[in-house]
Amino acid sequence: MGEIPAHFAKSSRSSPYLDLIGPIYESGEGPSYKLGLLIDHRHLNMRGQCHGAIFAAIADVYLGRLVVMSKGRSLPLVTVSLALDYLSAALPGAWLEASGKVDRIGRSLAHSSGIISADGKPALRCSAIFQVIAGRAQPAGTEKA
Repeated sequence: MGEIPAHFAKSSRSSPYLDLIGPIYESGEGPSYKLGLLIDHRHLNMRGQCHGAIFAAIADVYLGRLVVMSKGRSLPLVTVSLALDYLSAALPGAWLEASGKVDRIGRSLAHSSGIISADGKPALRCSAIFQVIAGRAQPAGTEKA
């Protein structure tokens, strides 16, 4: 079984769904923020590889958190579009690590993109567009996603 890199810590931000697939780990802040997950038997498809839905969930959560962190306060976001390009498989014990960037934040839409690697090898290219819900900003760290 793989190991969690030393600079990652269990995320305190969760949801019922993330509790089901997690624990989720995180490292860094702002532009250096990363999200991680250790693949186990719960994450596998019938071929014994990480299910694409796990990649999609990590991409959606990561890209949204990246946008929120770039603003220094919580922005309530709703996913409008999530684009995924599957590049390679992840096997049991693989460490998934998401990294990326905020491409643009406008008044009503935010765009971010990134890569999820499996044991250091690019496994998923992802990009998202989020709707910024006006009038609901909260202090950073109070969101649940």
